[in-house]
Amino acid sequence: MTATDTLLDRYVAVWNEPDAATRRAAVAQLWTADGVHYTQTRVFRGTDALDARVTEAYEQFVGGSGLLFRHRDNLVTHHDAGVFNWEMTPGKSRDVLAVGFDFVLLDEEGRLRVDYQFNEPPAPVAELDELAGRLLALGREGDEDLRRKQAAALYSQDARLVDDSAERDVLTALAATPQGEVRRLYGHASTQHDAVRYAWELFPADGGPARTGVDFLIRGEDGLFTAHYRFTI
Repeated sequence: MTATDTLLDRYVAVWNEPDAATRRAAVAQLWTADGVHYTQTRVFRGTDALDARVTEAYEQFVGGSGLLFRHRDNLVTHHDAGVFNWEMTPGKSRDVLAVGFDFVLLDEEGRLRVDYQFNEPPAPVAELDELAGRLLALGREGDEDLRRKQAAALYSQDARLVDDSAERDVLTALAATPQGEVRRLYGHASTQHDAVRYAWELFPADGGPARTGVDFLIRGEDGLFTAHYRFTI
C-alpha cells in the first residue's frame, strides 16, 4: 500500500485529531516541511503555519461544535497531482453541512507539496465562466493559426497540459483533440490566488456516453497560465 492509497484517510484524520501532539506529528507527515495550503483568502506555508491552520479548524468545527470531517473516497490522481472531495457532518450523521474540493501536488513520497482547498459549490461569476468557456473552446478550434493565437492570449509560451495520458505542451495537447469532440462547462468556474478550476462534460466524437471531469490551472506572475491539469472523474 502506498502513501497515495491512504491519502484521503490521513487527510481527514488530521482535521479530526483531538490530541495536539498527535495532530502536529500528522501534519508533519502529511505535508512536506515547506508545504503550502491555500484557502479562498489565506495562505499557510510550513509545518508551524499548517499546524496552526489545522488546529484552528479543529477547535472551531470538531472540538468546538462536534462536527466531523470525512472524505468521499473519490481521489483521482495522475503524475504528481490529485483531486478529491471532503464533507463536514454533524458527528457520524449522514447529514452533510459543507462540501469541499481539493487539488493537491505530491512529492515522490506522497506528501502534499501544494494543497488548494475550495468550498462547494462555486458561486456563479460571469467572467470566470466566460474564461472557462474560452479555454474549453480551444480544443474545438480547427484553424491551427487561430488556435495558436487564442492560446497565446491565455497560456505562457512553455505552458504544459497534464492529463491521465501524458504531459505535453499546450498546443500539442490541443492539436490532439479528436475532431468532433465537444467539452463544455459543467456548473461554474471558481478562482483563488493564482488558480482557476472548473468542471466539464465531454461528448465524445464517436457518440459514446458523456464523461465528466475537472480542469485546474495555475497562473504565472504575468497572468498567463503556466500549468493545466485535467482529470476525468
